[in-house]
Amino acid sequence: MLRFLILLCLLAACSCSIRSAPRYTADHLDSDSAVRELKKRRRASPDRLARVVEGYLGTPYKWGGTTRTGMDCSAFARAVFRKTYGIELPRTVKQIYRVGRSVSQRQDLKPGDLVFFRDTFSGPGLSHVGVYLSKGNFAHVGVSTGATITSLNHPYFRPRYIGARRVER
Repeated sequence: MLRFLILLCLLAACSCSIRSAPRYTADHLDSDSAVRELKKRRRASPDRLARVVEGYLGTPYKWGGTTRTGMDCSAFARAVFRKTYGIELPRTVKQIYRVGRSVSQRQDLKPGDLVFFRDTFSGPGLSHVGVYLSKGNFAHVGVSTGATITSLNHPYFRPRYIGARRVER
């Protein structure tokens, strides 16, 4: 019984210092500014994309990871799209591949297009995604390199290229 009373007192004392997080409701947000920011992101320039990617360069690879302490290729694409365009992509490479419309020719690629590869470090089939930047380069997270920028003509990636998708913004 004494243990129970001590535990109850300790819990009561601890609960005084714990405060719930504030709730963000329409009263707390300027919805017009949030809408303006999202519209601005949807029209983001290639320079904004490059700045966002630059902020992730060097992030190590971690299978299933979703933070700057370690992330996989799909988490990287998701983070770049979220920060650049305010668009939330699905979680896996195969799910992301279903988003947007196909870009049939490499020469038609535009900054922000998603580029896909097969039979990479992740295994057979559709297994890797990156974000096209410009001039034949794409950003991605590689197993041995972490977040980096690579040429589509790189000897490893060129034969594994499957295609690209453009997500309308």
